[in-house]
Amino acid sequence: MLNVRLLNRKLNAYSLIAAAIIAFALGLRLILILLHWPATNSDEGIMAIIANDIAYHGKWPLMFYGQDYMGVIEAYLGALFYHLTGGLSITALRLGVVLLIGLFFIVMYRLTSLIYSQKMALLTLAILCFSTLSYVGRLVLATGGSAETILFGSLSFLIAARLAYTYERQATTRTRLLRLPGYLLFGIVVGLGIWSDMVGLALYLMATLLLIIFCWREIFIWGGWLIGLIGGTIGLLPTIIYSIQIGSSPIADLLGKAESPPLTATPEQLTLWHKVVETFQVSLPTATSSPFCPVIEYPFMGDNTPRTLNCGIIQSSWSIGYVLLLIASIAITILALKYLRKNQEGLSPREQHQQRVRYVTRLCMLGSAILSLLIYINSAGPVNQPGYHARYIISLVVITPAILGPLYEAASHLRPELKWARVRFYGGRAVLAALAVTFIAGTYIAFTEVPKAQAASNRREHLIKQLNALHVSYLYTDYWTCYSLVVATMNTKHPIICAVVDDQLSNKHNRIKDYEAMVKKSTRPPFMCATDLSLTTKETYNCVPAAEKLARDTNRKIGHYFVIHKLDGYLLFRAEPKS
Repeated sequence: MLNVRLLNRKLNAYSLIAAAIIAFALGLRLILILLHWPATNSDEGIMAIIANDIAYHGKWPLMFYGQDYMGVIEAYLGALFYHLTGGLSITALRLGVVLLIGLFFIVMYRLTSLIYSQKMALLTLAILCFSTLSYVGRLVLATGGSAETILFGSLSFLIAARLAYTYERQATTRTRLLRLPGYLLFGIVVGLGIWSDMVGLALYLMATLLLIIFCWREIFIWGGWLIGLIGGTIGLLPTIIYSIQIGSSPIADLLGKAESPPLTATPEQLTLWHKVVETFQVSLPTATSSPFCPVIEYPFMGDNTPRTLNCGIIQSSWSIGYVLLLIASIAITILALKYLRKNQEGLSPREQHQQRVRYVTRLCMLGSAILSLLIYINSAGPVNQPGYHARYIISLVVITPAILGPLYEAASHLRPELKWARVRFYGGRAVLAALAVTFIAGTYIAFTEVPKAQAASNRREHLIKQLNALHVSYLYTDYWTCYSLVVATMNTKHPIICAVVDDQLSNKHNRIKDYEAMVKKSTRPPFMCATDLSLTTKETYNCVPAAEKLARDTNRKIGHYFVIHKLDGYLLFRAEPKS
């Protein structure tokens, strides 16, 4: 095997190929970001505003504005890139996400190399290179939580697996003391992960179980639990401080919201059967990067395929295949553990321990997938927006190598004398090739969506010009329009400040209270309502009927007062009383 020495460290060919794959993957993301894909939205706008407050206003926020249970690592990284690139921009903000994804790829290469092999690690990287682009840009958008979940989730497993792999029952006191910082690091990673977004909880629980299985003596006798708890406290420090400031627990708030069904949900939507169907027909294929028949309930976030029979079959088939691979991987790993227990000849006790760690790590990763799905099915996520809420099972990305394991094993060993072995060998390779083609197709689809994303950006700029021509600086509008307008005009000569209203013109979902107060204090702020309902969520923010009624009733009572201006995709209802 070719080896290259770099900075006095020997790198083999596998490491060089891995570096090339990671560079290619990040290059793809940089190109798409520079082409303004995917189209931004107000969730990302909030993150951009937080980053701007950090970079230029000396603020140190602990949580995502208006959402008391999600951290803001992406905002701090965005603030850094604002300074490095010369100012606020969505492109600069997304560079922080690219950095997190790059670190995730490195961690996954190391983790897969440890519990499988370097060849398997390269296959995993190649699959992740393309598959993590398919999920409507979720791992490119700087909306918080997703990139951090897969990074800290995979890193927690890597640290736990390394501690278990190097554990020695007869280690000296000095060795045990030197290992304690590993537990501190594990705690910090888990704490940071929970602060960032609790959707990775299943990963952290199973990584902790892995540690307890192999290192329980160090944990309970040598103080590993205390060191890990200190690390967790350090990682969770922002959440702890914020809890003290607001007088309640963000974690409890999140758990309460996860259990609370939408107010508009029907009794049928609240049944377990409905949740299971929506999970396996929509959420699971979406979270695991199926590029076909996408279901995203918010049209401005991507294509929303009608729920046809053909699409149902395609998505159900994807989920069935995923579950079968999950079951096969569990079965193969359990059988391997049993075989290891019965056939230990030729292996030293150390080698037996290390092999056992590899198998149990795989089982714990697969267990985290099952736990994630069970938690999700029992939450409000799949009730009425299973596509949008698929982000709650984004942690499934971390177990990619364990899902690919059965296919890799089948495709790696050919025994020509056995017919079934030949079928397994060529079948495994065929399925892997089909997956590769599918994910590459998903990446191609992403590039085909670039013109649409650019058109959305151009349309927003046209709307801003129309508002500037009317000298509008303060207004009420829907959530999905508001904060993207704020970011697009921030630090310009004509900034626009807005507050959010719903379909009844009532204040709703105002994440930044200062903006709401500024709009209230302004002189006769207008209402801007979407006529093109693909720009917002019509169930919540279709305010045209209410605004038309308000304008009509007011004009009838006191004469000419409201004037309606037709904008690009919107109607602006502005008070223009005649003196």
